[in-house]
Amino acid sequence: MRQLTWVLGLVLAMSFRLTAAEAEIPSQFAPFEHLIGPWKGTAVPTVNRLKGWPESHLWSWKFVKGNPVGIAVEFQGSKTIKSGSLSFDAQTKKYTLDAIDLKDKPVVFQGTLDPAGKLLALDRIGEIEGAKERLTIRLLPENTIRYSVWVDRREAGAPQFKRTIDVGLTKEGESFAAGGGASDLPKCIITGGAAGMTVAYMGVSYPICCSGCRDEFTENPEKYVKKAAMRAQAAPAAKPTSTAKTGKDDGDFDGLLEAPKAMPKEKAKAPAPRKSEAAEAKPEASKTQDADTKAAQLLKQAQNLEKAGKATGAVSYYRRVVKEYPDSPQAKLAADRIKSLNP
Repeated sequence: MRQLTWVLGLVLAMSFRLTAAEAEIPSQFAPFEHLIGPWKGTAVPTVNRLKGWPESHLWSWKFVKGNPVGIAVEFQGSKTIKSGSLSFDAQTKKYTLDAIDLKDKPVVFQGTLDPAGKLLALDRIGEIEGAKERLTIRLLPENTIRYSVWVDRREAGAPQFKRTIDVGLTKEGESFAAGGGASDLPKCIITGGAAGMTVAYMGVSYPICCSGCRDEFTENPEKYVKKAAMRAQAAPAAKPTSTAKTGKDDGDFDGLLEAPKAMPKEKAKAPAPRKSEAAEAKPEASKTQDADTKAAQLLKQAQNLEKAGKATGAVSYYRRVVKEYPDSPQAKLAADRIKSLNP
């Protein structure tokens, strides 16, 4: 237990702000690192820009023997493909997207990234109805919470491709208007990317960026806990704090979960004279009311996170209610929600 607490202290002392090299992300995938996570947006057909439809994309790392070797993607609502796996061939210097189309048939797209690292143009291998199709992923290095996907088509005999669909997406949970940044989020314990979810091990929650990293951590959790400890030792020494020793929140996870506002401290009151047994019971009743108030605040915070679609964060707060205030009325409600969100 002492060793675990020591490791936790080192882990929480870090901000997890790692470079791509430190995170062992292959250099050929570094331009796509900010795509990891969920995205929501709207697809617009160029023939009638008034008839668009919603799309959501989910990008996650693929691992082989503990190393990220590619990126998986799932498209919800797309008129082109359902899912795919992006890989890179070092010999040809080309990227390949092995995908599944809307009819559940395998299709392959292949292409290159432009020198500026902003456009990945992938041409479909083989024609479709005598025409050629191209997917272009438009990255925005200067604005990592937005990206676009273009679907282009070149009819037989036509001199060039024409745009058919334009999809614009925003990182889920980020505010474009506010200029939100992934740099404000804690960093994934696996890759060092911006973390939007957590995984628990030995009663401790660690930040991760995607389902691929979650599965990789679950397969070998001690490997990554030890790696985090080694990184912490290599980093500039941080002053020990009481929160790091106890494993409580020291602020390193700020931005991942919304923290409840602290309750104002009550002014100390002079002890009341002992008059009766009923009078002696008042302090105990006051403690119960105070506990119920705090439990209600945590419950409300969890409910707000759940409404915002942040199920992982909501579960974290529901568990705090159950653990810290097990005798409160709110604990039963929290327990029911945990079961619903984690069937």
